[in-house]
Amino acid sequence: MSKLFKVILTIILFLISLNYTNEIIIYFQKKDPLMKAIINKQDDYYIKPLNAIITKNIVIKEVNGKKIDIRKSYQKMKKLGFFNENLLVYEKVLPNISYLNNYDKVILLRDNNISLVFEVNDENLFYGINKILIDNDIEASILVNNINNNFNIKDSNFKNILSTTYHKETDYCISFNTSVNNECKINKKYTLLMKESVISNNFLHNTKKAINNHSNIIIYRFNQDNLSNLNTIIKYLKNNHITLKRISF
Repeated sequence: MSKLFKVILTIILFLISLNYTNEIIIYFQKKDPLMKAIINKQDDYYIKPLNAIITKNIVIKEVNGKKIDIRKSYQKMKKLGFFNENLLVYEKVLPNISYLNNYDKVILLRDNNISLVFEVNDENLFYGINKILIDNDIEASILVNNINNNFNIKDSNFKNILSTTYHKETDYCISFNTSVNNECKINKKYTLLMKESVISNNFLHNTKKAINNHSNIIIYRFNQDNLSNLNTIIKYLKNNHITLKRISF
């Protein structure tokens, strides 16, 4: 028997032994009342994913589902020795159809969160809004059509740069209709479809109106004279337990 053959045989036997050991561990874990309790809760916490809906001009973005990660949940709870739903660990369930690579269509987000976007071309206004965002621990996006500014986006709570046209620094292009900017498409930038939720006055009233109209992205046009309204809006959103989340893909 050659030396190489012995090495290969040893590796094969080790892998078989390892697999057999894992099977034994899994068998006994399944007999554990704690593991049974977690498995029995699977259906209660399962959230089905939603496929992206793709039409001629529009993609309605998919929504990931989630399910219990049984093994990781078991490992966390085993230390306690009893079931605790606060220690459940989840994993994503991906849909079958995604928005990916549809650069020639506008994308409509589909979730229950609110994303705040601020149209800013003034440096003083940028830092004023950013301070309010930091004070309230909120992330937002910035709409910048004058890309020649020197805003320090990286160290701010503005986590996405949006523009109606393509720029190298832009994270996403936006459109208020179903038209996609050709440069955005060529440079593989996704274009977001914005509903008519651009607010430049009567801020609190129009915020409530946008939410009632199921807008999940709201653009604000503040200036130095009315910037104090932002604190009022944030207070209203938090008091009504509305989830604020930056635009993310």
